[in-house]
Order: sequence, then structure tokens, then C-alpha cells
Amino acid sequence: MQDRLLKTDIAEFARAAWSGRNESGFAPMSTNIMVLPDGVNDRTAGGIFLPEEQRSRMALAAESGVVVAMGSEAFKYAVDGTPWRGDRPSVGAHVYFERYAGQVLSGRDGLQYRVMDAKCVGALALGEGAANDEEELRRFQQKTQHQRQAETVPAQQGAA
Repeated sequence: MQDRLLKTDIAEFARAAWSGRNESGFAPMSTNIMVLPDGVNDRTAGGIFLPEEQRSRMALAAESGVVVAMGSEAFKYAVDGTPWRGDRPSVGAHVYFERYAGQVLSGRDGLQYRVMDAKCVGALALGEGAANDEEELRRFQQKTQHQRQAETVPAQQGAA
């Protein structure tokens, strides 16, 4: 997929480049997830260079990024304590979350991560274009269905 800019009313962000492995040195616990936020461009759309201090402030306002790691209880239960129903993000998914959500951590790899409660995530990003969105959503739903089935098999085996 070609990189694109994600525009908000705060800044323009480039999708986070993630290696596919958690190299941060941190592991979220319980219902927390760790996200690598999308990066702030160093120039405005008009070509004006942004100073480092301004980019740092804008980075804190990022509202999207890649899920790098998830705690063992993330997306298992809804806010009211009932079992989670519906789709859930997985590691590697691009998600949208509340502005300023979570705690900022500097990883061993030199990148800035955000650890936040799973309930701060509001949406899952899909591919470009309507046809791709439908295909990606179908693949995502199949993947999460397999994850849910895999979670129920050990529970059934333990009850036997």
C-alpha cells in the first residue's frame, strides 16, 4: 500500500513504519495496548519547515497509529464487563484512538510509544478505496473469527 498522509485539524501525519516486532522493551499489561503513533511531517503542506519543538507538541496530539503489543485482557471484555462482541484489532492493525490518550514511553529502539487502555481505541483503519475496504474488512473478520475460535478451544479443553 502506498504511504499517504493522514490529515487532522492539528497536523499532517505519515503512517508509522513498524518492523513487525515489538522492539520497545515494554509489554502492556491487562487491558492496555501499546501503539506506535503515526509521525508528524517535518514540513507543512505549503513546504514550511516545522521546528522540532512544534513537531513534538503535534506528535502528542496524534490520533492514529499501529498496534505493537496488547495486554492479555485487551478487547476481551466491554466497558460493562460483558464479553467483547464484534471485531477487535490485532497486533499490526492501524487504529484511531483518543487524542492525548495514554502514557508516552521512549522505547529501547529510540521510538516513542503510547500505552493506553483498549477502550481509548475508537476505530480500525481499513485499506484505500471501497473495494479494498470491503476485502480488507472480510479478511479482518475471518482473522478475528479464527482468534475467537482459538480462544474457546483451550477453555473447552480445560473444562474436560
